[in-house]
Formats: sequence, C-alpha cells, structure tokens
Amino acid sequence: MHQDNKNKRINITPLVFLGVGLILIFIGFILTRLYFFGVHSDYFVAETSDNILLALLHGLRFDLATIALLNSLLLLFLFVSIWFRALFKANMVLVFVYLFFVSVSAIIINFMDTVYFPYTGRRSGLEVLSMANDVVSQLPELILVYWWYVVGSILIYFLYAVLFFKVSKRLKPIFMSKFWVVLLCLVLTVVFVLAGRGGFQSKPIRALNAYSYPSSGLGALVLNTPFSLLKEDADHLEKVAYFASDSDLLMAIADKNKSISSDSEIKKRNVVILILESFGLEYLGPPYGLKSYAPFLEELSEKGRFFPNGIANGRRSIEAIPSVLVGVPSLMPEAFMRSPYQSNVMHGLGEIVKPYGYSTAFFHGAKNGSMYFDDTTYRFGFDRYFGLNEYPDSSQFDGQWGIFDEPFLKFTVNEMDKMSKPFMAGIFTISSHPPYTLPDQYVGKIQEGDIPMHRVIQYSDIALRRFFEEAATKDWYKDTLFVLTADHTSDNFDPRFASSLGRHQVPIILYQPNQEIDNGVITDMAQQIDIPATIVDYLNLPEQEKILPFGRSLLEQNARADAIIKEDDAFWLLSQGKYVKLPMAEGALVETGELPKTFTKPAGLVQPVNLEKLEQRLKAYIQIYTNGLIDNSLYNFSSEKKQ
Repeated sequence: MHQDNKNKRINITPLVFLGVGLILIFIGFILTRLYFFGVHSDYFVAETSDNILLALLHGLRFDLATIALLNSLLLLFLFVSIWFRALFKANMVLVFVYLFFVSVSAIIINFMDTVYFPYTGRRSGLEVLSMANDVVSQLPELILVYWWYVVGSILIYFLYAVLFFKVSKRLKPIFMSKFWVVLLCLVLTVVFVLAGRGGFQSKPIRALNAYSYPSSGLGALVLNTPFSLLKEDADHLEKVAYFASDSDLLMAIADKNKSISSDSEIKKRNVVILILESFGLEYLGPPYGLKSYAPFLEELSEKGRFFPNGIANGRRSIEAIPSVLVGVPSLMPEAFMRSPYQSNVMHGLGEIVKPYGYSTAFFHGAKNGSMYFDDTTYRFGFDRYFGLNEYPDSSQFDGQWGIFDEPFLKFTVNEMDKMSKPFMAGIFTISSHPPYTLPDQYVGKIQEGDIPMHRVIQYSDIALRRFFEEAATKDWYKDTLFVLTADHTSDNFDPRFASSLGRHQVPIILYQPNQEIDNGVITDMAQQIDIPATIVDYLNLPEQEKILPFGRSLLEQNARADAIIKEDDAFWLLSQGKYVKLPMAEGALVETGELPKTFTKPAGLVQPVNLEKLEQRLKAYIQIYTNGLIDNSLYNFSSEKKQ
C-alpha cells in the first residue's frame, strides 16, 4: 500500500536540487559584487559609507532578477518533466548541466568584468561585442596578463562543480502529492515572476533603476554585468518633446554658439588630429594634477591654445572617433558605431575637406579591425588606413595590442611626408594602455609612478616628443594645425578626479607652429565634439551645414560654452562653472551644482549663471540628438541653421 501511494506521488527532487543550486548561485553573485567593490573602492571614494551599504543591499534585487531571468526556462521545463518518472535522472543531469554552464558562467562574467570596468566606468553591455575580434586575436596575451582572473574563473567552475555534485548525491528522493506539486509550481511561478521583474512596482526594473537609488554614482555597484547584458534596451531610442517647435529648439541654444565665419579665403593648411590613448588631465602637473607624468604635453600646452576644461564626450575609445571626427556626442548606452543609427547621414572631417584637394589618412598602431577603427574612419571620409598590417617591422609589436608608439609615430611622420599637400591625418596612439608594456630599451629607465599607468603615460609622452621633433624637420610642419586630445581617461590615482565629471576631464590643445592662432590658457569649456567645427573654422571652409549643432569653434572665446555627456544614467550639461544633471529615471528631478575643483574656474563671468537657461539648453540638445537620430535629421540643426 505504501509503495502504491508513493507511485501516485511526484518526485520533486530536481526542483529541490534547482532551489539549492540557485541559493549557491545567489551567494556567488554576492561574493563577486563584494570583490568588485573591494577592487574598485577608490572609484566610489566620494560616496558615504551608508550609501555604499545601501547600494550593496539594493544590488541583491538585481542579483535575484538576473537569477530568475536566467533560470526561468529551466524551471518551466521542470514543471512539465517532473511528472514523468522515467525522466528523473535526466532532470537531475539537466539541472546540473544548466546551472553549471549558464548560471555559473553568469558569475564568471560578473567576476571578469571587474577588469574592464575602469575603462568605461559602467557595467559592460552588448557593446562588448564590438571588441570580440580584439579579444579573440589577443587571447593568449590576455590570459598571460590577467592570469589571476583566468585561474579564479577555473577555481569558481571547479568549486561549483564539486558543490553541485555533492548536493545532487546527498539529496534523498522527495515525493509530493499532485495537488501540492501544482500548488508549488504556482508559488514558484509567482516568486520567479516577482524576482525577475524586481518587485511589485508597475514596470520591471531596468538598469536605470540602479542609478536612482541610493546614489547615481553607485549605479555600477548596484548593477551586475549579466543583468546589463540581459536587459540592455539600447536598440531603439524613443522620441522626446521638451520643445513644441524647431524654432523653440534653436532659441534654447542660440545664446551659446557663435556662428562659424567663412568670409575669408580658404586656407590650404594641413591638419593632424592626435588622439592620445587614456591621457586624462590628471597626468599633467600642478595646477591640474598632483604630479606631471607628461612633461612634453605640458610644454606643448604652453606653446599652443590650451583648454584645461576639456571634456571627453564618452568613456570608451570606440566613442571617441565619432565625437572627434564628426561631432557626435555619446549619449546612448551603446556606442554610435554599434547602434541602429550608424547608417544615418554623417559628414566626417575626411569627407568635408576632400572637395578642397585634401589627401586623408588615419593611423592606428593596433591590429587592423580593432574596434572597427578602419571601417569607421573610411566611413568618415579618410581614404587610407595604416595599422599593424601596414607597419613594416613586426619586431616592434608590443606583444598584445600593436606597434609601440615611438616607432609607429615615426612611421606616421614618414607616411604623412609622402601624402600630397594639403593633407588631413588622424592618429590614435595605443601604448598608454594595459598591460602597461614598455619597449625593452625603456625598462628600468622610466620612473615608476603611483600606478602602473604612469610608466606607459611617460613612455607615450616621450614618443610624442619624438614625433614632433621628427615632424619639425619636414617642410609641411609650419603649415600644419595640430589638434591634441585624449580618447578618454583611465585609472584615477588622484582622488580629486574620482568623480562622475572628473573621469571625463582630458586636455585639449591646438598647436600651430607658425602661430596662426591665438595661444594661451583658455578657461572656457571645451569638448571633443568641438573639434570638427574648430577645423572648419580654421580652414575657412564654407561647410557649416555639415557641422552638427552640439559643438562650437574653439578659435573663439566663449565663456558660455558647453560640454554634454551621459554618465550615471543621466545627461549632463557643463557650462560657466556649473552643471545641470537630468537623470533618465522617470520622475527624477533635475540637479544643479558647482563643477568639481578639478575644473579651472572660468574667467570673464560677471553676471550670475542662469541655471534655468542651462537646463533648457540641455533639454534642447537631448531632443535634437534623440529625435535627430531617429528621423535621420541631425543636420537640420547645423551651424548654418543657427546663423
């Protein structure tokens, strides 16, 4: 009789195994979050300990949501399969395999993203797919450099394999009547639905909810990387309507930009745009950083037109190219060149200058195809691309990314010398980047700093000096405008720069050896997206209709100049020593405040700053950007339209 009753009951051991396994997975998520915080505690130095604790607790909500989303399909399958006694062993194996390859892999992703976080300031999303080719091609070197993470990942897999095996062997068969099994399935469904949507609120949680509580600066600590990958909703933008008409939009930004003049004769001058890998402002000496690690760049800033209040419009290299070469700020969760809008009408600098007899080329010492730089620069009008494949001496390979800066920059000068004049060249350096490798002849000769980044910054600065020394021997040198900036910032060793805005501060320098432009330290706000307008202005090209409305010419002083960024899931406008922050979370209030002390106080501000106007300007930019991308109409608000 007992056996007959048992045969009528359902063996729910696979469900119990799944439950115990998910508890172990949940613990793994918590531990990797604590590890993430331990490694990057300096990043959150400006936050209070109470808020950090609240962020860690809030993160549990996102961990539970991730676990529910990842394992819901398995749960649904078990709801059906546990009714078949013959599938018991298969179900146990399925739970083991699924948890091991799916859920444990999510923990590994969370663990490994600790490495990448310093370069983006946020949890990785689908944009990491743009680096897939780089990762595959450099896998042996990456394993050597980040061996601890490889070993750690293997240990995590091994530990969970042992735990799951022991749990599965020690679980005794558990039987339940059909009524209670149905009820259990209903309860588990409700629990998984609630966990997956993050609670009882009207809408499921999204990444932006992590930035709304307890502090926008702690959003990355609240989030986990698998959640960002699962829930990223950047495929399509939604239109905004802060302003009812185009005329109202233009009115909101009219007092910021001075129109570019093209009355003078067109200049047939060469232009060289140097994008320095990871050269944050903090690597310059006082009064900006604590100590100089880039003495030559400082010398150049004293000879040229220097903007200490320079802003990188994004946090990744792939975002810098559209900003510098087209004037597109990075205001989406994903990079422009990975978005659905990459096929929109875009007028790159290479395209703009080509009708005026310019030859164009872009130089990047990394492996060809890295971050799609070759395709992207072709897209923006540069006719030739020089990468690792074009460099003649493989012995100068740094072992991971490409050719060391010093030899590649010398190669660049020689190739530019062969170009027909006038020419425009873009150059992107690579050596000031992890794994912080130096050429053999500099090992032990370059002073170590507070962090490994300091030694490669010094090396790249030396390479930059050699580049200018070599270029100065060429006939075209004095007829060339050099524009220097960084793609983004990197590791913060100076706690003053460890803020949402400090992590966007980069130097911007205009240097013309013949002194055709006014030099000096300009305390106006400047940003990467100002560079296209600046070059068109310098060359006196009648191409205002191909200049986007977000930037302005840096040849004109304008104390009311702006910079716009997206950080902490919010849009920011920086202007006149102030900031306006518009969080993306629904119903969030606009915040205003003083720029951090790492910014140089702007000169010439007599009247009080009108924060209401700044807010309207920020909203105008967001509307132009968002609706312009959706409708492919960004150039409807070009510099020409503002005149």
